[in-house]
Amino acid sequence: MRTKIFDLKVLSGNWESINLNPTIIIYQDGEQYLLSVIHMNETSRQASPATYEIQEDEDGFFINYNLKRASISYDKKLDILTVSALGDYIRN
Repeated sequence: MRTKIFDLKVLSGNWESINLNPTIIIYQDGEQYLLSVIHMNETSRQASPATYEIQEDEDGFFINYNLKRASISYDKKLDILTVSALGDYIRN
């Protein structure tokens, strides 16, 4: 069994996009980790989350976002999270 690139525990919390994409929250639910994308309706100011299970295969961590694979990577030194479909995030 291969070792994980990083422990998902370090990603738990709120992340803010540096590209003005929706905020994301990563949290643990039982044995699994979930990623919620918080979409804001500009008119009503209502938040609507879309939640995805973080999965792992030989290429690393990913979510199935809008029917596509979105890879998740993390730069420990800079504390930057990257979701391929959404761009870079900094801890909020």
